[in-house]
Amino acid sequence: MAVLNPSKYMELLPTEVRSAINKVIQVLEESFTGLWMPNNLLNATYHYIRNRGKLIRPTLVLLMAYALGNGSGLEKAVLPAASVELIHTASLLQDDIMDRQRIRRGVETPYSIYGPHTAMLASDLIIAKAVEYAIRSGDNDIVFELLNSSIKLAIGQSFESELSGKVDVTIDDYLRLIYYKTASLIESSMVVGAYSVNVKDSEVISRIRDIGRFVGTAFQVRDDVIDYLNMDSKNPGVDLNEINIVRIISRDNEDIKGAVDKARDLLNEMLDNAIKAIREVVNDEILINYINLLRI
Repeated sequence: MAVLNPSKYMELLPTEVRSAINKVIQVLEESFTGLWMPNNLLNATYHYIRNRGKLIRPTLVLLMAYALGNGSGLEKAVLPAASVELIHTASLLQDDIMDRQRIRRGVETPYSIYGPHTAMLASDLIIAKAVEYAIRSGDNDIVFELLNSSIKLAIGQSFESELSGKVDVTIDDYLRLIYYKTASLIESSMVVGAYSVNVKDSEVISRIRDIGRFVGTAFQVRDDVIDYLNMDSKNPGVDLNEINIVRIISRDNEDIKGAVDKARDLLNEMLDNAIKAIREVVNDEILINYINLLRI
């Protein structure tokens, strides 16, 4: 098993999608240009924009738009993709505060550098800008989709706090938690991509939600396995209080290898379900190959 370099995710993308991703990055980097604010708040607000990850969520917006729009219409997906990434960024700031996280992606967090109050205000600014970009997309379906996704993220954060430290967390608890905290935004990313190219058929959107839910579940299970096995050099160490699927499975008299294998089986099952649904809806090999990178 290995953790892929972010460049591997970019290598699979068509030229048009790469170009659109660069436009998303430009939008993100210019989000607060011309707006005065204290330096600490400015730096906290831009921290995860500058120290970005693999940009999986905005890429899924663009890939779905690319697949359903037959390679065109990506320009309309840029602002929604930026909005999705900003919502994710705000959730990281909030997660850092609630977990007192001092290191993320190999660097100190805004919470650690500037304190919880500044990190909280930065998350507020970022959410406001995400709403602005959603509104500027000109599509109310996109606005309501991303607002509802933000609501689910907040519920997920609260549910995680409620479950934290409990010794009797079940798989059902876990699956509900990761839907709200992780999969819901990935689901919305794919739906927003469809809306961006004016795909509004309710049955198609329902299947796209299924795809996003499967991919989002797989994504979190993958992260749990990576965290548990300490495979990511940028995030060393295991938080023994963290709700992790490997720990939940191994608690039920499973050895660690067996628990890891069961978690990987669930990951691959979710990805198989997602790919089956993709073939039914868009049958796009680029999207399938991109999603397959989540296998470990």
